[in-house]
Amino acid sequence: MKQALKPLADVGLEYLRLGQPVPTLSGGEAQRLKLAGHLVEAAAKPKGARGLLFLFDEPTTGLHFDDVAKLLRAFRQLIAAGHSLVVIEHNLDVIRAADWIVDLGPEGGDAGGTIVCAGTPAEVAGHPSSHTGRALREYEAALGTPLTRSLREPPSSRMRGEGAIEIHNAREHNLKNISVAIPRNRFTVVTGVSGSGKSTLAFDILFAEGQRRYLESLNAYARQFVQGAARPDVDAIFGIPPTVAIEQRTSRGGRKSTVATLTEIYHFLRLLYVKLGTQYCPDCNVPIEPQSEEAIAARLLRDYKGDRIGLLAPLVVNRKGYYTDLAKWARGKGFGFLRVDGEFLPTGRWPRLSRFQEHSIELPVADLRVDAGNESELRRALSLALEHGKGVVQVLAGLDRLEAAAASSRAERVEVELPMSVFSTKRSCPSCGRSFAEPDPRLFSFNSKHGWCTACYGTGLKLDEVDWDEERRKTGTEDHVLDSWIEWLEVDEVCPACEGKRLNREALAVRWRGRSIAEHQARRAGSRDRPRPRRRAALAPCISRRGGPRLSVPGPLRADALRRRGAKDPARRAARLEPARGVLHPG
Repeated sequence: MKQALKPLADVGLEYLRLGQPVPTLSGGEAQRLKLAGHLVEAAAKPKGARGLLFLFDEPTTGLHFDDVAKLLRAFRQLIAAGHSLVVIEHNLDVIRAADWIVDLGPEGGDAGGTIVCAGTPAEVAGHPSSHTGRALREYEAALGTPLTRSLREPPSSRMRGEGAIEIHNAREHNLKNISVAIPRNRFTVVTGVSGSGKSTLAFDILFAEGQRRYLESLNAYARQFVQGAARPDVDAIFGIPPTVAIEQRTSRGGRKSTVATLTEIYHFLRLLYVKLGTQYCPDCNVPIEPQSEEAIAARLLRDYKGDRIGLLAPLVVNRKGYYTDLAKWARGKGFGFLRVDGEFLPTGRWPRLSRFQEHSIELPVADLRVDAGNESELRRALSLALEHGKGVVQVLAGLDRLEAAAASSRAERVEVELPMSVFSTKRSCPSCGRSFAEPDPRLFSFNSKHGWCTACYGTGLKLDEVDWDEERRKTGTEDHVLDSWIEWLEVDEVCPACEGKRLNREALAVRWRGRSIAEHQARRAGSRDRPRPRRRAALAPCISRRGGPRLSVPGPLRADALRRRGAKDPARRAARLEPARGVLHPG
């Protein structure tokens, strides 16, 4: 988690809350958030892997000087990982820190589109007709620190050794047949007056050509689903690596996207809660704990006395697949049916299930009536169901109603809604006896039906007027339609069911270090847990303040008094408490 959060601090975004929605970010914050995500990938980049070309559009907009310094350090991390950077920028601190500068101009619009000069910051500062060079000279005169040539290897020799990105005769938009070389594995700034062609060079030529070549590398089947990019108006481009454009706008994420999901920190957070979280009963607010098989049998005998029930062992819980082999296994064990998504299907004539739909499959272990006469049969069936269900058994009640409905109907398919209860030997509330499923990462996802609040579908907003049909509720798709409804109706009222936390009660009842996952998302990325105070510090609130109440302690804290109260080692305990008595009773 610390490693995943570090890039946010590296780009100066430690003040953001992890659960802050992406659409509420400014353009500069969104750009730096994407940069943080790429820093995580850069840290995991294997040695020898080909680097990328990153394109940034004025990333210092709205930043303080300290944040600019953090941004430059983040750029150097990308360079150290073997990537190349092209940054459109006017900030003189960024320009002075660059390895290579391409100055476009000399003016904007029709008067621009040419290369005024290209070289190191010291070379550009010495150019007589460059607006950027004149600004650099004035800036270094004000600072009193003249530009010097970097002690690192000059970019020109690096280009000769490893090649460069070469653009020949570019004529896109207002560019006037220019040719330019951009060094690889270096920090390059494209600058110039407004309208001089900076964005055209970086995005309409470099990025567009990189994307076009990537699409051409796909097979014919994949290309039919994407729109082909037009070739930019340029004679030739050589040495271009895979490109990544990071502009000043929010990403493709919708209203459900947050800082944590966009940087993929939320994936680690969900896994952390699955492995280290403590489940609580959402009704009783007590930690769940294991229960014995005997306790489950006693509860069945008590709650279902005289009823006909079915004992089911869950084999598959909300997973995709055909499960033909599972049906063969059940048939080999002597079971004629499996219950698939609430429907009993024969294992001998197993139908072809939908591969891309989630299925829940249970094994019908027993069909019996609960009474004292067949208690031994009930216990044997319960033991078998718990064995196949890995400690979980489902109880289907009201089978008499199902049999009566089947006898009175001539249809091949009979639908009767029957009550279902779940019992677990691993996770059960000691207060109310309710059992819980094993935590799954999907339980903590507000983009999944397994974890989202059923009242707001993970948006955190009150959706009374939103037309959200049953099919969309089941699949969780068409989120862009939900976003459109919310935006059109201007929904801004917090969901009363989850109080804007987006998750269901079971997910919010899992805690780690005393907090739910929603409470951790509400914290800032740079915040830390304060260490718990030692027990001896519990006397601190007792110290009286001027004008406040005083604590009255009757008599001195002697060892004999502590001994009468059952304290261990009363003599040493009295010696430790004596300074506190002096504070509570001055003089």
